[in-house]
Amino acid sequence: MSDQPIAIEHLCFRVPPGGQLAFLREDERIWGAALRQQPGFLGKEVWLDAEDPELVHLIIRWASRAAWKAFPPERAEALDRQMQPFYVRLEQAKEYQLWQPNLLGEEPAS
Repeated sequence: MSDQPIAIEHLCFRVPPGGQLAFLREDERIWGAALRQQPGFLGKEVWLDAEDPELVHLIIRWASRAAWKAFPPERAEALDRQMQPFYVRLEQAKEYQLWQPNLLGEEPAS
């Protein structure tokens, strides 16, 4: 296991329900293809918000924060420009790390 915790990138977009299918298709075509080529990318999930049907949550898993931040910023900007016709508004961008007891000097349970 890595000595760095898995990093989670959580992006939340406000997309009217009538535009969500186009948004999700283009996100997979544009960002999905690029992410799968990036070392340290572990996967991505899409969550639709039951309480607010306009919210689309993207949960992106990285092997480490360093792997995530190694994604070239100029590449991210170019991909974002391609997605602009499909974005309505980025509501939030958050970062999480997977808690792993052994990273805190604790021994794994036997």
